[in-house]
Amino acid sequence: MPGWAWAILAGLAFGISQLSNRGINREIDALSTITAMVTTLLGFLIAAIVVSGDIMDLPDMTAMAVFWFAAAGLLHFLVGWTIFAFSQQKIGSSLTSSILAINPVMATGFAYLLLSENLRSITWLGVLAVTVGVVVVTSGRLTSGRWANPTLALLAVTCFSISPIFVRWGLNESDHPLLGLAVGMAVTAPAMHISSRLLTGQWVSVPRGIRHWLLSGGFAAAIAFIAQWKAFALIPIGVAVSLQQVSTPVVIFLGPRLLSAQSERATPRLLSGTALVIAGSTVVALFGRSL
Repeated sequence: MPGWAWAILAGLAFGISQLSNRGINREIDALSTITAMVTTLLGFLIAAIVVSGDIMDLPDMTAMAVFWFAAAGLLHFLVGWTIFAFSQQKIGSSLTSSILAINPVMATGFAYLLLSENLRSITWLGVLAVTVGVVVVTSGRLTSGRWANPTLALLAVTCFSISPIFVRWGLNESDHPLLGLAVGMAVTAPAMHISSRLLTGQWVSVPRGIRHWLLSGGFAAAIAFIAQWKAFALIPIGVAVSLQQVSTPVVIFLGPRLLSAQSERATPRLLSGTALVIAGSTVVALFGRSL
């Protein structure tokens, strides 16, 4: 399967995973939610590497590969998602999501600086269209027009933009995306539980009534991250991250129905933002190659 198809699959699965996150988040805090989700994700990944036979290649993985895979997981989840959770508490989830829309542009910039991935001009237009589309869709959900300090959200998106670089460096050492992802999560999950304990004073516990959200979210996240790392191995990082933004319209349109919340009407803002995401993603998929 081509890299752009892996990236779109990742975006669709990320959308479903985010909806499950919201289902859990209605009962417990954001940090506990992502910690529980990462733990469930790890369980599915362990099953995947056993079934696929990739676990047999674990002894051949170099120390540097383990280091970069672990660094990617720790930066993305332990650092990035912890900061993301605090940003949501400080300035709200909608504003935080709007700021995170710059992830494709920032990821493309870091890939240019650190990996010399220089995209063609038309591909950059697609990246920018996706970014604007995500901003249009998410900004309409803001409830306050007052200025808020975006520092935490910007730090979170920086972590999310740099972690793919670590993934690529790890894949340069060991060409096993699924195994590398499992190794990274095996280091990250315990670290997140310890961090959550230190920050909240208690261990993560998920009420029985929402465990179906945890299982569905963990399964969708496993598919999403496997597809994401496959994409990182095949196409430029900026292209992969841009295509993954198809998760935004998935969340916006399916969320009200799957979460039994009042459905948002298909306003011109919602339709135009989604159109930009789809149009930009199409351009990136067609022309997303390095110079």
